[in-house]
Amino acid sequence: MAAALSLFAATPQQIEVSRRRAGASAWGSGMTLDQYVQRDIDLQNSECGRDGRYLTWVLAPRNDPHTLDFLCSCKTFRRAGLIARRNHNSSNSDLEPLIEPVECYGIAAVFTPPENRRKGYARLMMSLLHWVLAGNNFTSTGNIKFPSDIWGTPPAPPKELGMGTATFSALWSDVGDFYGRCGPDGVDDDSSRLRKSGGWVIRGTRMTRWCPRRDASTALMHADTGSDLHSHSGEWQWLTQEEVNRLLLHDAGRMRKDLRARWFEITSTSSSKTKALFTFLPSGGVEAFQRERLRRFWEKEKIVHWGVALSDPLGDLSTVQAFATWTLDLRSPALRTLIVTRFRCGSYSEESERSANDHENQARILCELLQKVWEYCSEHAVEAIEIWNFPSKLREVGYRCARQWFVPSGPDGEEEFERTGHLPAFKWYGYGYGPTTINSTDSGLALEEVDVEWVFNEKFCWC
Repeated sequence: MAAALSLFAATPQQIEVSRRRAGASAWGSGMTLDQYVQRDIDLQNSECGRDGRYLTWVLAPRNDPHTLDFLCSCKTFRRAGLIARRNHNSSNSDLEPLIEPVECYGIAAVFTPPENRRKGYARLMMSLLHWVLAGNNFTSTGNIKFPSDIWGTPPAPPKELGMGTATFSALWSDVGDFYGRCGPDGVDDDSSRLRKSGGWVIRGTRMTRWCPRRDASTALMHADTGSDLHSHSGEWQWLTQEEVNRLLLHDAGRMRKDLRARWFEITSTSSSKTKALFTFLPSGGVEAFQRERLRRFWEKEKIVHWGVALSDPLGDLSTVQAFATWTLDLRSPALRTLIVTRFRCGSYSEESERSANDHENQARILCELLQKVWEYCSEHAVEAIEIWNFPSKLREVGYRCARQWFVPSGPDGEEEFERTGHLPAFKWYGYGYGPTTINSTDSGLALEEVDVEWVFNEKFCWC
């Protein structure tokens, strides 16, 4: 059965059907079907979706690839990422990492109509998707063989899409570890060769949730913390969407330094088994996607600011020491929620050079940053705040400061918990040292996900 099916880039007509199928489900909550469809069109035309970066894929019969009765569908977003790994060509290869930009993908909207569920279609589609995203990597090294005796010939996306060389991909699962069973060399459910793993691996499910205190005041906060917003060489500034986008361009550059510093941190630990690091970059409309998809619900409130940053007195965003950016989920009847998309207070690269005074200053800045978020929540009647994977090194002082302005609101009244939805999961297609090329005879050490660390696993990259 599986050999009679394959994965195809959707036609315009299939894209329309895919949108209407999903919009008629719970995904369209709070919108009419036409509003859901228009939102998807707007996202495709946005910075993170235009120029072929946002594509729809369908699982369909090989003999009828354009059918509107396709079995299931999904979407991919081509993105920019960074990786760090051992530099095989360096004279100091044991220490200095190779840090390089790579092509990567976010995967979203995996949808199977109810009548087609529990038949193995979604699993087959997702298994074939690996070959669309990274098939050139697989075939150039021979590390993974396409099971043509089970699946027929590999999917062949149009050449003009330029796909097949991804270093990693990620998705956010609402069906537990299902996608972990969708490997690139998995087989049909009826085969005795069925693999139980090899797909996307869940990593980093911590979430911090607070409710803003209504009994706090600015005067009380200053009295409690001794904070003076003008006591250091910088000013807090509220950020418009345009300013957030500009700030994240600078942040993408700092992430490169952070990956290098994190590499040295982990390689200095003899017990560490990590052989590669990766991150999505928040620029290029990736972080902005979080606001665009919710625009219909917040634009009527004429909200202007989407972040706050500590920069020099001239407001130079390249000098920012700390910042938070966010989106707002105002869909009723749920709580009005501020979702932090990107959070920075210091960096890996500064950690080893800090003195006691530096740590004290960082703690003060972190407290002020959380205070500014609270002020925004108060102004916009925000009822809850969520942060994905709050930086572990900031957790102790950050949570202590936060209790002055926020009340922990996890499922059992805790601040931090393991969430059960939108579970981040990634698949690594790259290698353990480089540089490598598709035609290289020395293609590096193939790695498994256990060897790889996802850095900056935050809300900004969700799709």
